[in-house]
Amino acid sequence: MIRIAHITDVHVFSPPRPWELTPKRLLGTVNLYVFGRRAHFCRTVQKALPGAVARTNPDFLICTGDLTAQATTREFEDFLDIFSPLLHQQPSFLIPGNHHTSTVAAQRDKPIEDRFCRWTGEGLWPRLHLPADGLALVAIDSCRAHPLSSGLVDPDQLKRLDELLASDVLENRKVLILLHYPLRDRHGEPYGPATRSLSNAAAVESVLLRHAHRITAILHGHEHHGFQTTLQNQESSIRILNPGAGGYAHLPKRDRTAHFNLYEIEGENLSIQRFRYSSEQQDFEPEPGGAYATGR
Repeated sequence: MIRIAHITDVHVFSPPRPWELTPKRLLGTVNLYVFGRRAHFCRTVQKALPGAVARTNPDFLICTGDLTAQATTREFEDFLDIFSPLLHQQPSFLIPGNHHTSTVAAQRDKPIEDRFCRWTGEGLWPRLHLPADGLALVAIDSCRAHPLSSGLVDPDQLKRLDELLASDVLENRKVLILLHYPLRDRHGEPYGPATRSLSNAAAVESVLLRHAHRITAILHGHEHHGFQTTLQNQESSIRILNPGAGGYAHLPKRDRTAHFNLYEIEGENLSIQRFRYSSEQQDFEPEPGGAYATGR
């Protein structure tokens, strides 16, 4: 049996320094500190997350993007201060989120890869990780600098993805696709709105469905309120799993809180435990009723 922890959208935030305030970051800072989006995330919860994940004793850790809010130097330092012990506990695998590439400079300089290359890997995307016999992780970079925060898997990467999924290296392996942007919403419909979705989602879906017999699940983030659904056509179906934001503040009036997932793969089966932050316990605990039973 293989145990895999999945976190996403932690959004560690720290005030940017004046010289870091590009126009896009200025808008983001206003959104965080003036319009109150900062209250959606909580440092107390973020600090509780790595210990809770570590106690599940996973064989591997996956993070599907948005470790930080604005990809500033201070935020990356703060993230490492909190999460470094967890990242080193077991093999860990990270992909970028749109908050890591929100500016042209960030997309060009790739700070997440510069600081976390031991966990992102190097080279062209998609990136293949073979962490254990019978398991393959295919990591896709779907993020870009865009004024509307929409994503894109560029045509060259999409072609390489198609070739990789058809290759013999994946023979007899369970394949997990790592993607930041959702392909489908919680109702199984194409994810929207266009201002924050993957602009060529249909093309990505077409490639994945062509190789659905090899894909155990698609793991993603971006949408802070977790859900599970499926990508399917008349011939094939692939599970889609999003735990929800790992650094989310507990908002009891909305019954919103932080989550992470633990997957167990044994034979042909993938089972899910979902953990939910409790403000009473000040820690994560199994979701009441089982994974996704709360609908949040």
